Amino acid sequence: MADRICEVAERAGVPEGFVRRLVALGALPAEEAELGQREVRRARLLHAWAGAGLSVETIVELVERGMLSLGFLDAPVMARPERLDRSYRQLADDRDAPLAFLQAAHQALGFAPPEPGARAGEDDVTVLDIAELFRGAGVGDDATLRLLAVYADSLRRIAKAEAEFYEANIERRLRATGLDERELIERGTRFGDRAIGLLERAVREIYRRHREHVWTEHAINHVEEALEASGLQERVPKPPAICFVDLTGYTRLTEERGDEVAAQVAGRLAALVNDISRGRGGRPVRWLGDGGMFHFPEPAAAVAAGLDMVERAPAAGLPAAHVGIHTGPVVFQDGDVYGATVNLAARIASHARRGRSWSASRPPSAPAAASSGSGPSAPSA
Repeated sequence: MADRICEVAERAGVPEGFVRRLVALGALPAEEAELGQREVRRARLLHAWAGAGLSVETIVELVERGMLSLGFLDAPVMARPERLDRSYRQLADDRDAPLAFLQAAHQALGFAPPEPGARAGEDDVTVLDIAELFRGAGVGDDATLRLLAVYADSLRRIAKAEAEFYEANIERRLRATGLDERELIERGTRFGDRAIGLLERAVREIYRRHREHVWTEHAINHVEEALEASGLQERVPKPPAICFVDLTGYTRLTEERGDEVAAQVAGRLAALVNDISRGRGGRPVRWLGDGGMFHFPEPAAAVAAGLDMVERAPAAGLPAAHVGIHTGPVVFQDGDVYGATVNLAARIASHARRGRSWSASRPPSAPAAASSGSGPSAPSA
C-alpha cells in the first residue's frame, strides 16, 4: 500500500503525506488495487483546492452529504498524458536536449515551467520530437516555441469556448429546473462522456481540412512564382475579384467580452455580408471569425459590395469594417480559392483603415479606392 500511495503522490505531483491524509479521510480508497488514474486526478485537484484555502475535510463532508460530487474527475475531459518513469532532467539528458528548452516549452504552452526533478510526461517526449525534427531542418528553438505558443493559445480558446457553450446552453437551463451542484456535476460528467470524443474528433478533422487548404495555397504560390519567373503566365481576359472584409477590434472584443459575445458578433457579420455579397452577384468562400473572403465574377460588383459592407456594418451593431479587393486569376479547389490574387487582397485589407474599402485595381465603372468617408486612395499593387 505504501508503494501505491507513493506512486499516486508522484504522478499527481503532491506530497505523499497529503495522499495518506486523503486515504484516511475516505477521499481516496484504502484498497491498493483501486488506486489508479482517477485517484491521481482527485489527489491533484484536492491539493489545488487545499492550496486555495478550501479545507479538504469540508469538501469530503459536502460529498458525503450528497451536496457535491467529484464524479467529473472520471470524465475523459480530465484525462492527461501519462507520467514517465523519468524526471525532466533525466529526459533532457537521455535526449541530449537542453533542460531549459523543456521548461521554456511549458511556458510557451501556458503552463509553469517544471522542476528538474519532477516526473516528465508523454507530451514532453512529443515536444522534444517536434523540436528535434525542426532543428534538423535548420529551425531555431525560439521559432519552434512561438509555434507552440500559437497552438496553445488557439486550443485554450477552443477549450474555453466548449465550457462557455455548455454553461450557457445546457447547464443554465438545468440549474433553472432546480438541480443542485452535485446533480449538475453528475449530469455534466455523463454528457461529457458522450460529447468529448465527438468534439476531439471534430477538432482533428477540421484541423486536417484547414491544413490541406493552407498547404495547397503554399504549393500554388510556388507554382505562380515559377510561372512569373519563366514568363509563361498568360493574362486572364476577364479576371474575377477577391474581396476580404475584417472587423476592427475583433480580437480585443474577444479578450474583453469572451468568445460567446465574439461569436454573436461574427454571426451578425456573416448574415450581413452574405446578404450583400449575394445581392451583388458574389459568394462567400472562407470565414475567418472576424471576417471573410468573397469571390465576385465582376470587379465592379466587388467594389460596390465592399462599400455596402463598410457603410452597413455600424447600423447592424458591428464594429467598423475594413475591406480589401484585388482582381486576377484564382485557383478553385474544394470550395476554396488560392493564388497571388487572394494573398494580395488579404494584404490590402490589412492595410485599409477602419471604415474603408480599398481596391488595388480599377474596374472601368468604379473608383480605385472607395470609403465611407473621404481619404487617400489605395496604392496600386
